[in-house]
Amino acid sequence: QEELLAAERLATIGRMASSISHDLRHYLSAVYANAEFLGDDALSREERQELLEEVRQGVRGMTDLIESLLLFSRTGESLQLSFESLPFVAERSIALVRAHPDAQNVVFVVDPMPQIEMWMDILKIERAIYNLLLNACQAARHGEGIPRIHIHLVEGSEVIDLFVVDNGPGVPESVRVTLFQPFVSEGKASGVGLGLTLAHKIAQEHGGGVTLEESRPGQTVFRFAISKSTSRGLAEISYSPETPALTGQWAPPDYPDRWRTK
Repeated sequence: QEELLAAERLATIGRMASSISHDLRHYLSAVYANAEFLGDDALSREERQELLEEVRQGVRGMTDLIESLLLFSRTGESLQLSFESLPFVAERSIALVRAHPDAQNVVFVVDPMPQIEMWMDILKIERAIYNLLLNACQAARHGEGIPRIHIHLVEGSEVIDLFVVDNGPGVPESVRVTLFQPFVSEGKASGVGLGLTLAHKIAQEHGGGVTLEESRPGQTVFRFAISKSTSRGLAEISYSPETPALTGQWAPPDYPDRWRTK
């Protein structure tokens, strides 16, 4: 068993190195090539602006990659807690995603959100929602018709659910079993394959999880769930920095009828 675990760790490191190397080379090549073109004195102002935007996109891609890796390495550590409004955090994530090139021409439909305040690690929750939304944008752009994302926040008695629905082609059957494992990025032109992994781990740290509720051409539903009881537990330990963060116990609540396939 120890040999099998060691082999699996090595295989994971190999997949990570391959993914990171591929993405970094892609971004660095774009930055390097466009930086060279900027040295041409014959370029017009508009051409320079286009090249600069491509350089910015390359830098943004590398920054996102590094931040994802750093966050992935810190999962399981104590949470940096604060009492925050969940709709406010979700709206910040939506605003950040709207600025991403993969969100260009994507229509966002956001249902009115209930006012929910709770203890959380605001930066991690913001990143988790951002990853889910970006994943939905990338999927929706490969579907038929106008790419569209629907965001719906539901407060239950013990669980808070954020549903992210896209009208893309659906999650390939080949990756559904391993969807939340690190470095699974089949079907994407770019990305190291940590977005859903991080979202799921961050939800788990808040007593919840991420599940794929439905996936078919034209409608894919992800649910991001966090536990109220875990939030209350976090409030109790928030004044004791040396106390390990609670993980909580979570079972998926009933799926709202409004999202079920007729």
